Amino acid sequence: MKKIIAIVVCIAMSVALFAACAPATETPSAEASTEASASTEASAEASTEASEPAASGEAKTIGYYKDAADDYYKAGYEVFLECLKADPETADWEVIDKVGQGTAQEQLAAVEDFITAGVDAIVVVQNSPEITAECITKANEAGIPYFALTHAPSVPAGGELAGFVGYDFVETGVMAGEDALTYNNGEGVKKLVMVEGKLGQGTASAQSLGFLQAYEEAGKDIGGTANDVAVNKTEGGADLQIVQWSSGDWMADPAKKVVADVITALGADGFDGMYVQNDEMMDGAIQALEEAGLNPADYWLGSSNGKEKSWTWAEEGRVTMDVNQTPALEGDLLYQMLKAYFNGEEYRKYVSPYLTPYNSSNVTELTLVPYDATAYMELRPDIVTDINDPKFEDAEALITFN
Repeated sequence: MKKIIAIVVCIAMSVALFAACAPATETPSAEASTEASASTEASAEASTEASEPAASGEAKTIGYYKDAADDYYKAGYEVFLECLKADPETADWEVIDKVGQGTAQEQLAAVEDFITAGVDAIVVVQNSPEITAECITKANEAGIPYFALTHAPSVPAGGELAGFVGYDFVETGVMAGEDALTYNNGEGVKKLVMVEGKLGQGTASAQSLGFLQAYEEAGKDIGGTANDVAVNKTEGGADLQIVQWSSGDWMADPAKKVVADVITALGADGFDGMYVQNDEMMDGAIQALEEAGLNPADYWLGSSNGKEKSWTWAEEGRVTMDVNQTPALEGDLLYQMLKAYFNGEEYRKYVSPYLTPYNSSNVTELTLVPYDATAYMELRPDIVTDINDPKFEDAEALITFN
């Protein structure tokens, strides 16, 4: 078991469109990302201002909506509940939990139900930026603070968001691309299978964009700009061919079929690497390779999420690299935001947790944060998680970008 305490990793942000395993419909562009980055410094002061709080000193009722029964969303929610229970000031708060099936109307209906119920705050893991803008407007009109988790929301003109916590998935992709460039004694991955969560979705496109940016910044020929290749799903260039763009729907079984079909169509030598954008899909990809009689260790296999099972995969050499981006930190930081809001304290309203990349050569030496809520809470006293700590990067620009 590797040491999982005293986390001190601080990753400088690349401006990104966030998402984890579920839909966000906008596709990021390099130009917009640059413009958003320029606004970060100007908005830093504003992001520390406290919203007008509701009365403190009494139990609160929180409406919490998750877009799907996704294990990532569930893990963040469970840590959020554990943090509430562990704090005498919040232990008696009530949480109304609603789970959708990935449709925009379910999200809207849930937010409307929360408003009718008169909750003290609303938390949403969103379905899409468009429906979220409507939800924020309705919550604002009702005078209820609205917090967004995991996916970067679209805040309507004149609208107010009480807080947002989510990872930078362009940076996640950059980390994968940088690792892929070291493959084969520095020759880099040449023939890549890109298994996106869903083709064209915000999260998936952000990770693809980041991967391609790493190659572009290294001066590699990828057949155009990183943004053009990511958006148009082109075949790449002399230094990196994208031999297959596929969607694994963020789940193991669809990804397994995708990879099995790739092996059948291209053969064992038709690719030398796969960027499989989350651990559930990687589970299916590994199964497909092994069932075809291929050794996963003979290929570069990169992913994100960084779940505990991936730590073992990396130790065994069944995956090459991954990025630890635990929803446990999202849940913890969300809890801190809500508590600060109701106490009338200043807090950073838009926060990007840090990312920790690891690979088969260093996974046993790094400090990684677990997904499991019980394990996280046991280690929490030794994990620095103050929301205002500088290692949690301000993400105000991401809201501007969306």
